[in-house]
Amino acid sequence: MKRWAMLILSILLLLILAACGSNEDPPTETDGATEVEDENVDEGNEDPPNGEEAEDNSDEGSSEDLMFATVEMMDSDGNATGTAELSAEDKGVKVVLQLENLESGGHSVEFRDAGKCEAPDFETTGEPFGGDIPDIEVGDDGKVNEEFMVEGVTLKTGEENSLLKEGGASLFVQGSDNSESVACGVITANPQ
Repeated sequence: MKRWAMLILSILLLLILAACGSNEDPPTETDGATEVEDENVDEGNEDPPNGEEAEDNSDEGSSEDLMFATVEMMDSDGNATGTAELSAEDKGVKVVLQLENLESGGHSVEFRDAGKCEAPDFETTGEPFGGDIPDIEVGDDGKVNEEFMVEGVTLKTGEENSLLKEGGASLFVQGSDNSESVACGVITANPQ
């Protein structure tokens, strides 16, 4: 229960920090991810636009696009088991999955259409959502470090195939025979 409280507090702190910085200077590179607003700043430096054009320029994509999100994954006991880092790409979303303390062998991975992960069975995750994700292989040490691209999904809000849709989404891992739910994480973000 303490881990849930810490997770919720961490998410709230991140949301507060993101909200506080949303009207400051254009964002810079953080943790290897550059936000979309950097492109708009460079475009606006050629000629100083009048007030109306500047307002239009700042709204193009920057307030609706998220370039990076980290998903905290938990196991069926509610314990932290790793992360999934999602980043926007031209063809979809790149996923870097780093998990530990899993059973060795093959596992399937899916995006699900509900932003809920209630242990132990994660039945609240909803139905499969988005593009095809390759199976992963967990080593004998119980760890997996996989990177893959998922086409057919986006981190842009307002899109039908967005992982940031109303009601949220989740990332779900289960045994390859679909009999055991092993990990889940809710995909959330606060785009600037």
